[in-house]
This record gives sequence, structure tokens and C-alpha cells, in this order.
Amino acid sequence: MTEYAIDASGLKLTYSDGTEAVRGIDLQVPRGEFYGFLGPNGAGKTTTIKTLATLLAPTGGEIRVNGFDAVSESRKIRESIGYMAQETSVDEELTARENIRFACESYGVPRSERAERIDELLDLVDLADVADKRADDFSGGMKKRLDAATALVHRPPLVFLDEPTTGLDPKARNRLWEYFRRINDAGTTIFLTTQYLEEADHLCDRLAV
Repeated sequence: MTEYAIDASGLKLTYSDGTEAVRGIDLQVPRGEFYGFLGPNGAGKTTTIKTLATLLAPTGGEIRVNGFDAVSESRKIRESIGYMAQETSVDEELTARENIRFACESYGVPRSERAERIDELLDLVDLADVADKRADDFSGGMKKRLDAATALVHRPPLVFLDEPTTGLDPKARNRLWEYFRRINDAGTTIFLTTQYLEEADHLCDRLAV
């Protein structure tokens, strides 16, 4: 482990049709920081975040995440991060508890620790009272909070949030803000892409545009 959660130099990604989605990004994000990544639609924010999370392979540059090389140690990176995409990935046929349990199984959380971890996360995202209700009855904000909980079951030191509050009403957005602050205060590094300047102003230690 190094002092940086993210250390990228000359990051490039060019698609097979020749489109340059990312043209040489240099950035360093220290551990424990709440880092904001801003830009208009089409600027390459999601492509950058997916490359850092090893969901896309870079076509140039060097990337280390949590001390691991993005090309040769991509699996170790994926095991050490959480990723919350723009669209929620909760299974609406399952309850909140079942969604988190499934995430625990997927991330290999030891069976003996799962029950305690599930209760801890349900409380953290304020869904304990509806833990055994199916997610298809949830509001958009509740689904977002549940989605965030599933990204944290393995207690990753780094979490990527890709426009996590888009489409939410102000009350739901504020509840997610509180949740993100809590996990950051507990030591989790957060890399946030957002189009809301107010969100970036409230949450982030530093910003890149």
C-alpha cells in the first residue's frame, strides 16, 4: 500500500473506432480524501472512472489503485474497491437484506461475519426498518442507498461513485450525502463524479475539472 489510493500518469483510452475518450490524465488521490471529478456530459468522466476501476483497459499511461497496477493486477484492484454506477444494480425481486447478503457472497465475505455486516450496513444506510421488504417497493432514493450498501460489504478502502444522486429529490440527495460523509469520516477514500456543483462543494476536499 502506498500513500495514494489512486496514482495515474498519462491515462489514455481510445476506442476501437478511433474515438479519444480520455487524452492523458495525471492525478493523485491521497488515502482518505473525498475527491471530486467534474465535467459536462461527454467529457469522459465515466470512461475515466471505469478505467480506474479496471472495467475498461487503458490504451496508454500508468495506473496504480490501492498500490496495484491496473493492467497486471486488475483482479486485486477489483477486490479492493467499491463501485456505484449511475444506474442502480439492486435486484428488485429481493429484499434489502437479501440484496446485501448476495453482495456478501459475491465478494467472499466470510460466512461467520455476514449477519453482523448486513445489520451494520442496513443501519448505516437507514434501511433497517424496511430490511425485509422487497426492493421493488422502494423509492429511488432508497434503492440508491441500498446500492451504495452493496458496494461496501467487503469494506473497501476506496469507493468510486459515478453521479450517485442524479435524479433524486433534495431530501433523498441529502440523506446520501450524509451517508457518504460518514464512510469518508471512517477512513474510506471516495472518488466522486458529479454534475452538481453544490454536491461537490459540500462533500469534496479537492476538485478536478
